[in-house]
Amino acid sequence: MNGFPVMRLELTKKAAFMAKANGKSGLRLLSTLLVGAGALYIHRIFRTEKHQRLAWLRSKSQVITTKHGTVEYSVIGQGQPLLYFHGGMGGYEQGLALAEMLPLDDFQLITFSRPGYRRTDIANGGTLPEQADVACELLDHLGIRTATILGLSAGGMSALQFAQNHPKRCEQLILLMAQGPELAKSQPSPFWLWLMDLMMASDFFVWLLMEGSLNVLTRLLRVQGSGNTMRNVKEFFAGVFPASDWRLGTANDVEQLLNQRTINLTTIAAPTLVLHGTQDVIVPPIVAKDNAAKISNSQLIMVDGGSHMMIATHADTIRQLIRQFVMPHQVNNR
Repeated sequence: MNGFPVMRLELTKKAAFMAKANGKSGLRLLSTLLVGAGALYIHRIFRTEKHQRLAWLRSKSQVITTKHGTVEYSVIGQGQPLLYFHGGMGGYEQGLALAEMLPLDDFQLITFSRPGYRRTDIANGGTLPEQADVACELLDHLGIRTATILGLSAGGMSALQFAQNHPKRCEQLILLMAQGPELAKSQPSPFWLWLMDLMMASDFFVWLLMEGSLNVLTRLLRVQGSGNTMRNVKEFFAGVFPASDWRLGTANDVEQLLNQRTINLTTIAAPTLVLHGTQDVIVPPIVAKDNAAKISNSQLIMVDGGSHMMIATHADTIRQLIRQFVMPHQVNNR
């Protein structure tokens, strides 16, 4: 008889243990379901925003067919033709942002996606000489004989090649935080190479970076400012997501930079303005100094405190410098 209470106690303990174990299993299952549902919800938002971003990018440009394949472009304003060679991790839309940050009302801005970017073919236009030829075909399509050429960041290499190969079509050359042959000799930052590899590998990572860590990215780029400045930065980065829309072009830019043998800066005759920031961590100032030193008819202006995004932080200064450079040459060429 005395054994029954003990047995009852053991059964009670066992039932309590099983109930506790079942409760933990239920919590684990609930947690798994919640995490899964959250992941699906986030992925759905990601997919929706990717579709919307691509639709927006396609709505702001048009496409023509040339002997080098399709070329995507957009034209803004009236006046002196200004042909814009955009930087990496984006496309023609960088020109739209540039037009907002540097409202050069006296210019007709022609911005196009370089080969491998957006909807511009790379099959027959990937080398630097071919990229220069693609730009000429676009000018032909628009009925424009000569233009001021502006190369920003990675677009500087293509702009330099254009000025060298097509001197009669290049009225002036502006290099804005631009790459040049000297960059291939510099030791790139392992961190920035790692970050670029991550961005090129995953649209989802880029989406998270643009949605939640843009402030971190701007601090790494040494961008300082608030209000309009940060809105300009965000607008300029609007085309970074999705990366799959520019991955091929950026990879090609790296290849062209490392293997280029076609640019000879000493042969460029066009009046050239080299604008660069003293705090640029993406394209070291030594590159700008080398470009200016080897281009005979050039002017180098180092913007104190300017970063690789100085078009946002020093917009008024850059706009004035570009106007002061271009307008006298326009008068002299008439």
